[in-house]
Formats: sequence, structure tokens, C-alpha cells
Amino acid sequence: MQILSIHLKNIKSHRDTELSFSAGINVLSGPNGVGKSTVFEAIGYALFGVDARDFVSNIDRFLSIGAKRGEIAVVFQTTSGDIWKVSRTVGAPTKWLLHKESGGTFEVEEHAKIEETEARIAELLELNNGRTLAEQFKLVIGPFQNEFLGPFIIKQATKRQEAFDEILGIDAWRKTYKGTSSLLSAVQEKIKILNVEVAGKTEQLAVLPDKTAELATVKIELVQRQNELLEKETSLADLEVRLTQLEAVEKVIVSKGNDLAILEDRIKNGAGKIAGEAERVESSIKALQMVDESKAGKDAFDRADKILSELRGREQQRRAVEQDIAVLEKQALTLSQKVEHEQLEIGRINRQLGTEQDSLTAARNGLQADPQLSSLAARLPEIRKEVDLLKGERSLLTGRRESLLEGKEKLGEGVCPFFQEICSNIDGSSAPRDVFSARTAELDLQAAALDEKIKASALRQKEAEVAEKELGSRIIRLQELDKQVAAIGDRASRNKERATALEALAKPQAEAARLVAARKVDLKAFAGLDVAIAGAEQERLHYKTANDTYTANLNVAGELPGRQQSLQKMHQLLEALTADQKAKQGELDTMKAGFLPEQLQQLRQDKEHLLAGIATLRQQIVDHGRAIERLEADIVSLRKIQGEIEAKQIEIKSFEEKEKLVKFLRNQVFKNVSAQLSERFREEISLRADRIYRTIAETDEELYWGDNYQIVLKDMQDGVIRERSDDQLSGGQTMSAVVALRLALLQTIGARIAFFDEPTSNLDSARRENLAHAFRAIDVGREEVTEHWYDQLFLISHDVAFTEITDQMIQVGE
Repeated sequence: MQILSIHLKNIKSHRDTELSFSAGINVLSGPNGVGKSTVFEAIGYALFGVDARDFVSNIDRFLSIGAKRGEIAVVFQTTSGDIWKVSRTVGAPTKWLLHKESGGTFEVEEHAKIEETEARIAELLELNNGRTLAEQFKLVIGPFQNEFLGPFIIKQATKRQEAFDEILGIDAWRKTYKGTSSLLSAVQEKIKILNVEVAGKTEQLAVLPDKTAELATVKIELVQRQNELLEKETSLADLEVRLTQLEAVEKVIVSKGNDLAILEDRIKNGAGKIAGEAERVESSIKALQMVDESKAGKDAFDRADKILSELRGREQQRRAVEQDIAVLEKQALTLSQKVEHEQLEIGRINRQLGTEQDSLTAARNGLQADPQLSSLAARLPEIRKEVDLLKGERSLLTGRRESLLEGKEKLGEGVCPFFQEICSNIDGSSAPRDVFSARTAELDLQAAALDEKIKASALRQKEAEVAEKELGSRIIRLQELDKQVAAIGDRASRNKERATALEALAKPQAEAARLVAARKVDLKAFAGLDVAIAGAEQERLHYKTANDTYTANLNVAGELPGRQQSLQKMHQLLEALTADQKAKQGELDTMKAGFLPEQLQQLRQDKEHLLAGIATLRQQIVDHGRAIERLEADIVSLRKIQGEIEAKQIEIKSFEEKEKLVKFLRNQVFKNVSAQLSERFREEISLRADRIYRTIAETDEELYWGDNYQIVLKDMQDGVIRERSDDQLSGGQTMSAVVALRLALLQTIGARIAFFDEPTSNLDSARRENLAHAFRAIDVGREEVTEHWYDQLFLISHDVAFTEITDQMIQVGE
């Protein structure tokens, strides 16, 4: 399996980065902060399905600054030679897609769920071992060096064991042993609960015989109550027949009494209405008399009102004439004032225009162009071009001088700036020959000559720019003067038009004065109108009382015939109601003579007693029925409990057998398998790791992965075997051992690809070179370290030792 390339878009510092990889060892190099570790994170995110929050605290920090969405695409080749591409977006909604190459293009392989996508990728990578791809990447294949170092420096043995059991994938047996502890407790607790339940149900079953006897007694009492109910219902039916007959008679008597009461009320109300209607007839008669008496005054009021209305019309005509006179006088005054104002304004403007024309003529004469100034301004483009050419030559000389100085400085340094050691790429045994001083001095002379030329040309350019600016200013001022001359001409034309219009105002002024005199003559026709209006108003006021009396009584007097007819009908209706009352009273007296209320009351009381007895019997029957249902249900429930007791006793025996089985599995199987697998893995990994460690450290120390996954180094001191671990080891020894163990662990679990971030941290120069050769030896088998096991290794390193052993050196950030 081999990763061919990766494309990052809007991922941290990578706005749009594409990298290609080769088989074997790929080393990512570059200054800090350019995104080397981000490339590893991106492969873990897209190819192995690691959550972005395992790399950053907030998923937005996995994106480039300002971006809302990002995407990572990884192209890889399987062992069978097929080429695939997996792409995964960053930012909601997230898409994880798998593409297969077909005919030079990639086609998406459809999956219903994201779990199907992950399972398919695991199958292609040959990592479908029961653990998720993300866990395999984070635990073994791709953890950063400090994260993988973490489990080795855990002080508590139990926690260190749990961490490495998880990495090796054997933690399931230990977890199963711990998990079955609660299972065993649950089984034992279940047996206790079942025994308690059986005891409780046995106590409940003791009342079954008493319940059976009580059920037989209740059934006998139920039959007795049913016979008593039948007898009482028969007596009630006979009594209700007699009671219905008497109640019908009582109902008729009550109905007739109600009818008589209604007639009496109607007769009383009729008498009151007749009295009221008689008063209304009397009121209409009086109103008719007052109408007749006020008729003459009302006619006189109407005549005075008509005369006053005509006079008011003439008053409105006079007011209209007065308004016309006021409007015409105002128009005449306005025209006179306008004529006088226009005459003054026309004279003043003519004088002002003459003064302005003289000033403009003098200003134009003072702005004529100087021939020498025009010549200097015309040469400005030529001078500018000359200055630009000289500055370009000067910039080329400066760049050549800086390049010479930089080359001289680099050749003069013999120490690596990163590791602060003698650089093996430069032989510092003799000082480099000085080939730069003479060339630098020559460039300085050429630059000084160019500076003088640039200075002289710049002075000429400045003088030409001043001349050009002065000419432009004069042209703009002349254009402004031309505009002012045109404006004066326009103002003179408009003043002549005003003089012509002034002559036309004389005729409207005379016409307005004539109309004012004519309307004043018309106003004399309304003399004496106010006196006539006052007389008419006095006469109308004199007859107003008679008019009001006539108007107020006219409607009431007109209702007299209708009121008299209504009063006659009321008398006739009252006589008919009185006759009907006498007839109904006779019928009521006849019916009351043959009716006995005491007999009806006794029958009603007898009925109430029978109904109460029947209700009591029915309730007793219902209660007996419920008691029978309850007892039968209790008996069924008790018999069910009897069956449950038998079933639970069988269940108790089953759980007792399970308890024995769980105890056997815990003590004989689960407890031992985890320790045996751990020992086997540690022995196998220790053998491979020891060979790698010896190559890295170049010592005779033996690396051994001890109990609880403790790093142990063994050597001979004074003929005695010495073992050191934990705090007894130096940082370089610990880091060398961790790298060796991780390489061995990757080979053991069958990973074909791995990632290392700064694996030479805390290592001295010799160990770094040995580690680099160890990586190459693993691949090509030049040294006997271990057999070939991987397809690709990815390393992040600044160490020059890796430039000799890598298959591809990738400069990130260029």
C-alpha cells in the first residue's frame, strides 16, 4: 500500500497545497510554522477518519483564517495495484467520499452510511482488524512523538499497563475480566432476589382455601337478593298505574288555575291601558285647540321669514362687490410698485455690467503665455524617461552588490545554524578565497557615477514640472475668464428683456384703476339694506312664539282619530276577557269537587319507599357481583402465583449453574489470557526493538520491555548484570528506546505505513545519524536490523542526516 499524493485546501496554513510522495522514506522539511505536522493531521483526518478535534480544540482552528469550509483529498494505491482517492470536507456538512480510478478519472463509490465508507477504506488498507481506523492511527500508526512517549513515562504501573494493552489491542480480555465481576455480582444478587420473591409468594398462597369458601357464600346471598328485587318491582308497577291517573287530574286542575291567573292579570293590565289611552285622547283634543288658536301667528312668522331670506341674499351680493373692490385695489397697488422697482433695477445692472467687462479685459491681457516657459514644459516627458532609465540601472547594480555580499557571508560560515555543529556539507579546513571585494568596489564606483547623473536629471525634471504646472494654471484661469465674459453677455440680454417687459405693464395698471371705480358705483345700489334687515328680524321675532306653539302641537292633534279608535277597541277586548274568566272559574270548581290530594300524597310516599328498597337491593346485587369477581380474580391470581413459584424455583437452579460457569471463566480463563498475551507481545517486540536500539545507540546495552511495559536497559558493569529503568535513564536513552519500540510495534501489528514527527528529539548527533541509517536499513536490508515490513515511512525532521537516506525530501512552505 502506498500514499501517492495529498491536496489540502483551506487547512490551517495551507490555502491550496498539493504534495506527491514516493515509496519508501519521505522526509518533510522546512522552517517551523509552515504546516509540516498539518500534513500528517490531514492524512489522519481524511484517510483514517480521525476527528479534527483530536488535533485542535475548536474545529474552526483546523481551517485557514477566514475560511468557512476546507477539503482534504488523499490518493493511494492498494497492494493489488488499484488507485483510489478519499476526500473529506471540513465544516458543516461534512462529507467523506471514496473514489476509484477508472479510465484516468475518479468515480465515487456509493455508500449509504459513513460506517460503510470507513469499513471499505479499512479493507483497502488491510487494517480491518476489529479496531477503528482512527484508533489505529492515534495509538500506533500516526501519533506525534510526544503523544507516543506519554504511556512510557506514566508512573503508575496499572495505568501504564492499561494504556499499552489498548495500543496492542489485548485490553478486551482485561476489560472482560473486570466486566464479568459485575456480571457475577448480578447473578448472585438475582439468586437472592428470586429466593426472597419465592418466600413472599408462598405467604400469599396461604389464603387460597378461605377465598374459595367465601366465594360460595356470596353466590348464595346473590340469588336471595335477586328474588326480593323481583317482588318489589312488581308492586311498584301496580302503584305507578294508580299514581299516573291521579297526577293527570292534578295536572289539569293546576293548568286551569294558571289560565285563570293569566286572565286576571290581563284584565288588570287592560284597565290600566284604557285609562292611559283616555288620557292620550284628552291630550290630543287640547293640542287641536292650541293649533287653531296659533294659526294666524304662524302665518305671519312665515311671511317675515321669507322677506328676511330675500334681504340676506342681497347682503351676500353686497359683500361680493366689496371683496372685488379690495382685490382690484391690491392689484393696482402691486402693479405700481413693480413698475417703479423694475426701473431702478435695470439702471443699476447696466452700470455693474460695464464695470465687470473692463476688469475682465485687463485680466486677460496679464495671462498671456511666456515662450521660454512653454518650451521647458514641453520637454518634461523626455526628462522623466531619462530619469527612469537611470534609476533602473542603479537598481540592477544594487541587486548585484547584495547578491555578492550574501554569497560571501554564506561561504564564510562553517557552522550549521540549526544544530550548532560543524556542517558536514562544507569543508572548513581552509578559509574561502576572497573573490568578492574587487567586484564590490567596481560596482560602488559605477553606482556613484549613476547617482550624479540621476541627481542632475532630477533637478531638470523638477524645473520642467514647475513650468508645466504654471502653464496649466494660466490656461485654467483664461478658461474661467472666458466663462465670466459669456456670463456678462447673458446677463445683459436678460436686462434688455426686463426693459421690454416693463413697457407692457403700463396698460394693465390703467385697466385695474378703471375697474376699481366701476365696482364702487355698483356698491351704491345697496344703500339702506341694513335697516331693512333689522326690521324684518324684529317682526320675525315677534311671531316666533306662535310659530313654536303651532309646530309643537300639530303632530299630537293629528293623532286624535287614531287614539279614539284604539280606546274603543280596548273597551271591547276587556268585556270579552271578563266573560271568559267567569266560564273557566266554573269548570275549575267542578273538577276540584271530585279530587282528593291526600290520596295522591300517600301514593307518592309509597312509591318512594319502594324505589329506595329496590335501589338498595340492586346495589347489594352489584356489590355481591363485584365481590364474586374480586374473589374469582384473587383465586386466579393465587393459582398464578403458585405457578410462578414453581417457575422461579426452576430459574433459581438455572442461575446457580450460571454462577458456577462465570466463576470458572473468570478464574481459569479471563484472568490469565490478558497476562499471557501481554508477555508474548512484549517478548516478540523486545527482540525486534533490541536490534533497532543497538543500531541507534551503538552500545552493548540490551533493550527489554519488562513487566507492566517498563523500559529496561541491561548491561555488564564490573562483571555484574546491571538493569536500569525510568528515572535512571537519560533523555537520549529513553527517546532511542521509544523509537525502537514503536518501530518494532508497527511491524508486529502488520502496519504497512507509519508517521514520525521529529523522531531525533533529545538525541545527540551520533544517535541521530544512527537512527537515520536504521530507518534505511529496515527498508533495504543493508544491515541486519529486522526484515523488511513497511511500504512507506513519513518523517518530519530538520536533521541533515536524513538527506542521505531518504527516498524523497519534500520542502514544505516553498
